[in-house]
Amino acid sequence: MQDLLDKVKDAGLDVTSVSGEEAIAFWERVKNDIASTPWQKAQCYIISAEYRASLNQFQQSIEELKTALKLLQLPQDAERILSIEISLSERFIEIGDYQTALQEYISISNIAVEHGFIDEYAQAVLGMGSLCHRYGEAAKALRFYQKIDSIDHAMSSRALRLKYKVCMLACYIDLKNYKRAEALIKECEELSILVSDKTLAGQILLYKAKICLARNNVTDALQIIAAVPYTTRHNYLASLSCLIKIELSLCFMQIGKAHIAEMLLLSQNKKIASFTHPELKKDLYQALSNIYEYQHKYQQALDCQKRAFQVETDLMRRIPIGDLGATQLRRLSRFELQLKLILSEIENRELKETTENQKNTVAQLQQDVFTDPLTKLHNRRWLETKLKDLLLHETSFAFLVVDIDHFKSINDELSHLVGDKAIVNVSSKLSGYFNFKQASCVRFGGEEFLVILEDVTLEEAQMHGEHFREHIYQFNWQDILGERGLTVSIGITLHKEGENTQRTFYRADKALYRAKANGRNQVCTE
Repeated sequence: MQDLLDKVKDAGLDVTSVSGEEAIAFWERVKNDIASTPWQKAQCYIISAEYRASLNQFQQSIEELKTALKLLQLPQDAERILSIEISLSERFIEIGDYQTALQEYISISNIAVEHGFIDEYAQAVLGMGSLCHRYGEAAKALRFYQKIDSIDHAMSSRALRLKYKVCMLACYIDLKNYKRAEALIKECEELSILVSDKTLAGQILLYKAKICLARNNVTDALQIIAAVPYTTRHNYLASLSCLIKIELSLCFMQIGKAHIAEMLLLSQNKKIASFTHPELKKDLYQALSNIYEYQHKYQQALDCQKRAFQVETDLMRRIPIGDLGATQLRRLSRFELQLKLILSEIENRELKETTENQKNTVAQLQQDVFTDPLTKLHNRRWLETKLKDLLLHETSFAFLVVDIDHFKSINDELSHLVGDKAIVNVSSKLSGYFNFKQASCVRFGGEEFLVILEDVTLEEAQMHGEHFREHIYQFNWQDILGERGLTVSIGITLHKEGENTQRTFYRADKALYRAKANGRNQVCTE
C-alpha cells in the first residue's frame, strides 16, 4: 500500500482531500494513470469499494471487489485474496444475499486451510455460525462457534477471539443457559480490557443486562444499561443502540412504566428503514408487540406480531440453513485436523531450520536486526529464534508477560515523548532485574514485554514477577511522570512438554487478562 501512496504523492495528489463520490473518481484516476502493477490496481478497486459501501452503494462495491479479485492469483496473493473475500462476504450480508455469503465463507475456509491462515479460517466459521443464529438456530450456531475453540490458541487477533466469544455468549443466552453465559461473560470482560473495542464491550454489557432481566433483577439490569455509552457521540453502531433501547424498554415494562417503554421503541421504529439487519427489525416488532399487549392494545400488538412474523419468514426463506447442517460441520472437523497438521509441520520445519542454521543464527543474534531500537531489548525476530532453540533442546521455561498499566492515558495526557521515556525506564529496570543467565527480556510490542525464565518452577517465576512488580511500583517516577505513578501487570505460565509456544503465550496472556481485570498492579499465574 505504501508504494502506491508514495506514487500518488509524487504525482502531486492528496488522498486526504477527497471523500464520498469525489474519492471514488479520485481512485479511478489513480488506477488508470498511476497504478502500474496488478496489486496496485486491485488496491484502487478495494479503496473505491469501501467508499461505495459507506454511500450504501453495496452492489457497485461488490462488483469492484470482484474485479480486484480477478487481478490476483493463488498462491502468491492468498492473504490478499482472503482479505477481499472477507469484505465480499460482509457486502453480501448487507444486501441480504445469504446464499452467496455462505459460498464466500466456504471459499475462504478452503483457501485459508490450504495456505495456513488461521484467523481468516476462524472468520469464515464465525460467519457460518452467524447465519445459523440469524435463522434462529442458536444451538446449531453454537456448534460452529465451538469449532473455533480448537484453534483459539493459534489465533493472532485478540479482537477476533473476543468477537467469537461474544457470539457464543449470545447463543447461551438465547438457549437460556445462563450459568454458561455468566462464566463466558467473565472471560469476555477480561479479554475486552486488552482489545479496546467499544462495540464489543457494549455488547458484553448488553448481554449481562439480559441475564439480570431474565432473573428479574431489573434494578441491576438498568444499572448495567446505564453504563453503556451507546449514543452517537461515541460512534456506536445504530444496531447496538437499538438493541440496548429494546432491553431498556423491557426493563421499564417490568417496573410498570410501559408508556416510557413504548416511547423508546416508537422512536426506534422511525429509524427502522435504515436497519440492514432483518433480525433487528424482528426484535423491535416483537418487543413492541409485548408492550402493546401489556397495555391491552391488542390490535396494535397483533399488527406488530404480524410484521415480526413476516420478517422472520423472509429471513428463514433466504438463509440456506440446509447447507449449514451436519455435512458442513463434518467438513470443518476434517479441516481442524488439517490445521493441526499444518501447525505441526510449520513447527517441525522451524526446528529443522534451526538445526541446520544454528551457527549462523547465533552470530545473527549479535546484530542490530535482533534488537529493539528504543529499549535495546531483544525484539520479536530474536524471540522467534530463541523459542526454536528452547524447543530444540527441550529446555523447560516460563513466560512472564509484562504490560504497563494505563499506558494510553500517559500518552494522551503527557505526550508520546513522555510515554517513550516511561517505556525506556521500565525496560531498563527489566533488564537490570532479570540480568542472570537463565533470563531473556523482549520488547513484545508497544508497552508490552516478555521475559523468558529457563529451568524455573512456577513459584520461582511468580516470586521474580512479584519482586519486579514491586520494584516498578516503588520507583520514583516524579522526574518523568510528575504527580502520577506507574505500575505493571504480569501474567505468568510454564511451558508444558509437547506444547507449541503459541499456546504457552496464549495461556500467559490469559493470566495477564485476569491481572488487568482484577485491578492491575498485580501478578497472576495460569
